[in-house]
Amino acid sequence: MKTYYIFKINSYFAYVYQDKPYKIYKMLEELYYSKEYDIMLTYRMYEQLAIPFSKSKLNKYIYEVYKGCNNYLHNQNIHILNTKTSSSKLIVGSANLKIKSTVNYPTFLDIIMSYSNNLFVCDFINKDYFWLDKIRKNNCQKEFNIVQYQ
Repeated sequence: MKTYYIFKINSYFAYVYQDKPYKIYKMLEELYYSKEYDIMLTYRMYEQLAIPFSKSKLNKYIYEVYKGCNNYLHNQNIHILNTKTSSSKLIVGSANLKIKSTVNYPTFLDIIMSYSNNLFVCDFINKDYFWLDKIRKNNCQKEFNIVQYQ
């Protein structure tokens, strides 16, 4: 089971660190592992780095995309998508989004990417991180190359 945290990075940090994802990851990792006694410092660092999500707008957007899908369930800020081959759970928070999934690239990532830009994805347990738009472009390019040469 993979656990992804998605952050909406402000435009200044996104521009400066677009080609340096490791540095953004290290900043977010520091926030993730901070202790309770550092709560004010953690909050100030988060405010400089990221932009909060609008929970109500994002929940409505996700619901509108999946409302006709038989494999979709939702309850307030929790969205679940179960198929025969995968299971994914998206929890919408104002500071970040959290996806737990049995697959490496859950479909929720495509929906979130179409909702906003400058999204940075972290899997703190496996030390995996990426800009969502870059990983999607790379996946599309690989698919295109496979089709092109067949």
